[in-house]
Amino acid sequence: MTINIGVSGGQGLIGQGVLRSLVEGGRIDQITCFDLETTGRIEGIEEKIVDIYDKELMLREFRNIDLIINMVGPYYKHGTVVADAAFEAGINYTDACADIEITEALLAKDEQWKSADLTLLTGLGSSPGHGSLLARTLAAKFDKVLEIHIVWVTGGQEVTDVEEESGTLKDFIIQEFGEIPTYKDGKIIKVRGFIDGAEVVKLGDWTVNVYHSGHTEPITMPRYFPGIRTVTCKGNVVPFGFTNLVRKAVEIGLSWEKRIKVGDIKISPLDFLVFYLKSRRAMSYYDLTSLKYEGGGLIRVVGLRNGKEETEIVSLNDISDDLGLTKEDLSMARTTAVPIAVVSEAIALGEVKKRGAYAPEALDAELAQKLINEINNRWKS
Repeated sequence: MTINIGVSGGQGLIGQGVLRSLVEGGRIDQITCFDLETTGRIEGIEEKIVDIYDKELMLREFRNIDLIINMVGPYYKHGTVVADAAFEAGINYTDACADIEITEALLAKDEQWKSADLTLLTGLGSSPGHGSLLARTLAAKFDKVLEIHIVWVTGGQEVTDVEEESGTLKDFIIQEFGEIPTYKDGKIIKVRGFIDGAEVVKLGDWTVNVYHSGHTEPITMPRYFPGIRTVTCKGNVVPFGFTNLVRKAVEIGLSWEKRIKVGDIKISPLDFLVFYLKSRRAMSYYDLTSLKYEGGGLIRVVGLRNGKEETEIVSLNDISDDLGLTKEDLSMARTTAVPIAVVSEAIALGEVKKRGAYAPEALDAELAQKLINEINNRWKS
């Protein structure tokens, strides 16, 4: 039986990483890239021009594949368009969505996808994604899980395309700042992204300040860990000092997307902010030595074991050291792309049998560990 995986948005930075990882895996017979252009960048990839808003064309193409990996971002702008087309075409679906509103909309389709005997697995990047699988394996060491804490820190950014870099910055500002949800004492509460929850953590050789971030773990994990009392996700980005500057800008309204007239032109405060953040003046506020930092993270799980409250921690920096990974291996494209490629392969090949719409931590611990092992092997390749 021939297995065909498609990647929508495959010409983007992360999409290209997903395609490369699928090729490296050598487990899929045919890999198809869907996007608004073709480039011929990766040997062995079939490329097709498909607009996700051309539903008729998308459905026609999707019926020739077994699973679609949706890398068309930002997810908050495109909603569930690709997932809905996948459902109608009768194929499985994965993405790397970390957007809270869209994740909730996708998970609300659980019964619908179960009834169709299909799998929708959302949030398969680094955080959420790889960290979620690690949390599941740590949780299996306890009789009852009480708390899960996710920490992520990106390394130096490798985005070089001006348009793509601007879009990435916009998405980050819109999703990570302002009011975001976290899970505390058994209920969802609102906190201020990159202001509240300040904590100092040791990641590798670096000491880093992290804050509540707008990722999805606090809204997904309580679904799959009954009785859990607290879930947090905190983060920061390199260069350090960048988020401090963005925080001040957001406080005075520079994240506003509506265009205003400045002289003879119209520009939104957000567009101005994005270009300012890359200026020489803005750079004077950053700790540029931190660009040497390769990134990292940790997962901390608190639970009851034999009636006693204990803690298990796994450091992504320790994992990378054990694997001998380079800074290139830990790039944003790589750390996001490899987990979604590995898990998508497993779904397409029938190794993940769970149906419905769910997040990665819903998988059982044994399967999660197998997927983690393959992710580690793929990183080393």
